[in-house]
Amino acid sequence: MKKVPVNMISNPSSKIYSRTAFAFLSVLGILFLSVESASPAPPKQVRKDKSKTAKQKLLVDQITLSGIVTDENKKPVQGVKVFIEWLHPEKQEIQTKTDAQGRFTLYALSTKVRGQTIQVTADSGRQLAQFKLPWQNIENNDSLTKLRLQLHPARRVELLVVDRTGKPIANAKTGIMGSYKVWGTGTTDNKGHIQFLVPQDVDIQYVCAVSDGHGVDYKAYVLPRGQSGDQITKPPELPDHPIRLTLDGTQPLEVHIKGTNDKPLAGIKVYPWLLKKPDQPQDLNLSFFIKLVQETTDKSGKAVFQWIPHWQKTPITIWPRDKEHVHQRGNYDPKTAEGSLTLKLEKLVPLGGRVTLPDGSPAKEIAITVSGKGHQIDSFRATVKTDKEGRYTIKAAPNMVYLVVVKDKMWASTPHTGFALWPGKPIRNLDFKLRPATRLFGRVTVGSQQEAVEGQTIYVYQYGQDAHNQKDLKLPNPNKRTIWVQPTIVHYSTSDKNGEFELFVGDGKFDIRGPTQSPVKKFEITAESEKEFNFHAARPEKGLLAGSVVTGNPPQPVPNAEVSGIYRYNLAGRDMKSATDESGRFKVERELHRTVIYARSKDKKLAGVVEIGPDEKMVTIPIRPLGTALAQLIDAKTKEPLQDREISYGVKVHIGDDKAPWRTSFGGTTTTDDEGRLEIRNLVLGQDYDINLVNRPKDQPNRVSWRTIGKVKPEESQPIDLGTLEVSPPKPPYKPPTTEERIAAAFKVKGTPLDRFTRSKRDAKITMQRLLILFGDPKGKAIQELMTMRYEDQEVRKALESFIVMAINTTSGNRDTSKVLAKAINENLNGVRGDFFIVVSNEQGKRMADADILALSADGKINKEKLISFLNEHTIQPLDAQELLATAIQKAKKENKRIIIQETATWCGPCRLLSRFLEKERNQWERDYIWIKMDHRWTGAREIMLKMRDGADGGIPWWAILDNSSKVLVTSNDKDGTNIGFPSDQNGRTHFRTMLEKTAIRLTPTDITTLVDALNKNQQ
Repeated sequence: MKKVPVNMISNPSSKIYSRTAFAFLSVLGILFLSVESASPAPPKQVRKDKSKTAKQKLLVDQITLSGIVTDENKKPVQGVKVFIEWLHPEKQEIQTKTDAQGRFTLYALSTKVRGQTIQVTADSGRQLAQFKLPWQNIENNDSLTKLRLQLHPARRVELLVVDRTGKPIANAKTGIMGSYKVWGTGTTDNKGHIQFLVPQDVDIQYVCAVSDGHGVDYKAYVLPRGQSGDQITKPPELPDHPIRLTLDGTQPLEVHIKGTNDKPLAGIKVYPWLLKKPDQPQDLNLSFFIKLVQETTDKSGKAVFQWIPHWQKTPITIWPRDKEHVHQRGNYDPKTAEGSLTLKLEKLVPLGGRVTLPDGSPAKEIAITVSGKGHQIDSFRATVKTDKEGRYTIKAAPNMVYLVVVKDKMWASTPHTGFALWPGKPIRNLDFKLRPATRLFGRVTVGSQQEAVEGQTIYVYQYGQDAHNQKDLKLPNPNKRTIWVQPTIVHYSTSDKNGEFELFVGDGKFDIRGPTQSPVKKFEITAESEKEFNFHAARPEKGLLAGSVVTGNPPQPVPNAEVSGIYRYNLAGRDMKSATDESGRFKVERELHRTVIYARSKDKKLAGVVEIGPDEKMVTIPIRPLGTALAQLIDAKTKEPLQDREISYGVKVHIGDDKAPWRTSFGGTTTTDDEGRLEIRNLVLGQDYDINLVNRPKDQPNRVSWRTIGKVKPEESQPIDLGTLEVSPPKPPYKPPTTEERIAAAFKVKGTPLDRFTRSKRDAKITMQRLLILFGDPKGKAIQELMTMRYEDQEVRKALESFIVMAINTTSGNRDTSKVLAKAINENLNGVRGDFFIVVSNEQGKRMADADILALSADGKINKEKLISFLNEHTIQPLDAQELLATAIQKAKKENKRIIIQETATWCGPCRLLSRFLEKERNQWERDYIWIKMDHRWTGAREIMLKMRDGADGGIPWWAILDNSSKVLVTSNDKDGTNIGFPSDQNGRTHFRTMLEKTAIRLTPTDITTLVDALNKNQQ
């Protein structure tokens, strides 16, 4: 059936570029909790008055949608229904009817209708029109008040549902979806038929049918996952004839829901999420068809799914839905399970407080967003608004750490974070006092002409306190997942036609992410009124790549070959995917980064790999027959074959430079036989493959590790015999040293005490620390108590930041050498001093103070308060970082020099190496540079370096070279954005040379080479 175009103002064609799938999850409807995101800012005149009433504030979010409905002859149509309907978290609808001139007006909250569809229906659904509202820039959009929707005859889509014998199935539940919207559901008649009426301009994506005892079938009229940028390949066409869906068998599933007390939970709604049929290009997302597939647990806590299809081989995620319990997924694997899955659900725990305006009055209709993170797969996020008393309550998931923020366009506050929510222990005192929100704004441009970029999504990630640095906090982790646990909240906005964007936040720690070519910028907000971030890219985010896949000599085109690309950039999005047409050509939209492209023939017998740069617009990929390798795995110790061992193999594609983390690609897995033999197939010629032994602990099958046991690089398609590969026993997993082991190691540092003293004085001078010399018996009670505090107590560790600790063994075999050091600092180890004695000296080795066991103990133990007091009396007083920088700038101007500014900390080993190097080579570089160190101890140092980094990645040491006006000329981040720190390898030394070459004033190329060569020497 030919599609009839619908005459309406087209949807804005802005391209939204994303680093994450955050917005996409909202489209898919996977999450059912109320998640609100920062919208574009209200008009500036609204922000002038911060005392708006709730009614006035509501008008900020309210938008007007209006226009005219016409018939096929473009004449106005009176009395037709115009409406917007949405299903999550529950079904809602706003509607109106056209007047005598065909006009309509809908008033709606922008947060509710963005991305939804305006629908028009007439003549009992036989005449239809629709308009998809944009996700972004929906406020103050004049085009949305001038809509023109033209009715056309509805398109008829018929389904025929049959069983495996071809017999029609009556009362089968069916659905139809297009543009990620369900256009209808219903049950089949006695002949297995059902008919749906949909607008002509809707591209139908899925039709499905489900019936207890019969199974499921669906058809997907979409491209394979990830192939949306393909400009040539078209999705399968929806047929004009009835679509036949065959339900050909089941594998029923029982889901048992219990509380943490093992008592069954009745009345819990449950549904499976994704089904994957082998002959379809994408999964069927059942979250769109919940009403067709959802079951409710009975009194015994059981829900039975009699329709799970027999062809489902991959694990199924099962979601419970209940307002009183955690939204916690379960995973059912049809291959290993036996038709049953049990889920234990924690009860949600109330979390709340009160929100007040600056004058202390209650703040109503203020959005509060809560984000929780634990060791579970799923985090928690929800948003509620305050009531007329300014109070809010959210039932949240326990056993997580939290971040709670005000998320409003006009108001903001300091967030609540650094706490965990525990089962059965509500928190009701998370109050907020509002202040005007901080405006984040800026502009996005591209190219040499600074052209504005419209439709660029700007993400701002707000970070709560992580779980790992909260004292005495230990979250449950039954599956021993090794993940970083930190709650985050994402705010986002989109640039307008002028490339401008703005959004509003409160206090806290953030990063901002624009175009993927731009680095992530970290920053903090402490009541600032506004902060500007501008993004400029040398090239657009995306561009078209045209290519061909060929084979043979002379080259012949390869039709229907699959093409995929991996971006060598850590902030890039999904892989590029495409396919060749009958002439062997393809055209695909890709992100403009270095890209490794893999092509494979339809029969999977030919493949090839090429790499292209960000600016290349055309590529030819030659593919050849694939290689094979044979080997036998044996135990290196017993020489016995290793049977039934899983092997993975692939090519390392580094996501960044050649030292960046990598993805193992273009390979596969295999298993050794009874003789330890294995065959590695489908190897791309000319590629270096790693052969890895996979380890899956029996008690934790999902915790996979592997180690490389061999390599192979096939040049021809003939099999390669690698012979025997000997496998040594795995190294035991790393275990951090115990406190006892750390104490023993501190006393066993190489060199005599006097030699160590000489080295430590050198380091103390360049790190601005003092020496704390601890004489004593490593196994003595007092020594053990003090050293345990040193390693385990955060307050003592903080107090020790200004000291280099030297632990000197004074037991009988070491007494003489320890006495030599004592004499050198005019001390003695007589009496009890030989068992415990502390001396503090400055960097010149001059004694400043001492303390014996009597001075530091109470009740027979080393006293923490006395120890900290002693340390604080002799600590290095913090410098003023702003004053330090200002002095360096003044000196640099006077002497016409640059400034090397180094971010450092006393605990950082590489920082010390860099400092030793610069101190040793001072005579070389001092002609052109002044060196200052922004130690984390100095007041304001972190803030200066945060601003100077401007989002640059990497730990410490991080350093930059400034001109005498404090402008950053070059940093320790190389061309790939990697911080070289102390330049200990070739890549680091190369970038160090570049830093000098770009900034040197008097240094000659020979001088620079001398400095770079000095890095090759031992810096110890």
